[in-house]
Amino acid sequence: MKDAKSYDGLSSFVFMLGMYVGGVPFVTKLFGWEPDGPKRYLVFALRLPSPAWWIVSLLALGVAFALLCWIDTAKKRRFPG
Repeated sequence: MKDAKSYDGLSSFVFMLGMYVGGVPFVTKLFGWEPDGPKRYLVFALRLPSPAWWIVSLLALGVAFALLCWIDTAKKRRFPG
């Protein structure tokens, strides 16, 4: 990656995907919402039975957090200033 904005863009993408795949199932179950249209295919945890969707959502949030930490470390290593 040639500039710091590339790392920022990648971080934004990982954050949004992690929140959508991992965070949206908790919000939809809490408020009783149902995603419609093509958005429901990204929230595949909602199609799982009760204990499994918790695990998948938490795992998605954990992986997103780990990737964000890794991307931030790589950005700081590449652009120390």
